[in-house]
Amino acid sequence: MGRAAIVAAVLMSLASPGVARAAEAPSVPELYRLSYATEARGDPAGALHFMDEAARLGEAGYLLHLRRGWLLYLARRHADASAAYARAIEAEPRAAEPRLGAMLPLMAQRRWKEAERLGHDVLGTAPGDFTAQSRLASIQYTQGNYAPAEAWYRRALESYPGSVEMRVGLAWSLLKQRHLTDARAEFEKVLRVAPDHPSANDGLSHF
Repeated sequence: MGRAAIVAAVLMSLASPGVARAAEAPSVPELYRLSYATEARGDPAGALHFMDEAARLGEAGYLLHLRRGWLLYLARRHADASAAYARAIEAEPRAAEPRLGAMLPLMAQRRWKEAERLGHDVLGTAPGDFTAQSRLASIQYTQGNYAPAEAWYRRALESYPGSVEMRVGLAWSLLKQRHLTDARAEFEKVLRVAPDHPSANDGLSHF
């Protein structure tokens, strides 16, 4: 059954109890299952629909807000995603997870300072968090702040020296600062283990 048919069946069972028996209405766990299955098929808007239906049935916890934030981000509804993640943060104020999620729509909207603040909040409670460090590196690089980006890439590589993407980011940060010898060495480290890496090959082509 396609997504449209599933959605229609759900709406009929929820909105027309006189036509469909109450027992046929999907439960909250079933709505979560349908949501994950629909997301896996590449339809975030359809997956979001099932989470909205779960909310209509009374689901209101942290995981609902977290999942809605993710799906809204995938659907490019970035302002709505930020609002959903904010509700997740309210529900679990000490958690790093919703703050990391909330960085994504902020970065998509180029709201760099707000995204950066969330990254630092995460590192305040989870020092050395790789995802926070990598996103802070990306934020600095995207803004053209190559020396701070280099510092964040190096910090991420201290804990995850095998991360090819962090090493490529470091190499580009060095290249942008005209630290040519060091940049070339980092690109060559990447290409030794990932010879077809497009960004590393592009970087090396500048020499």
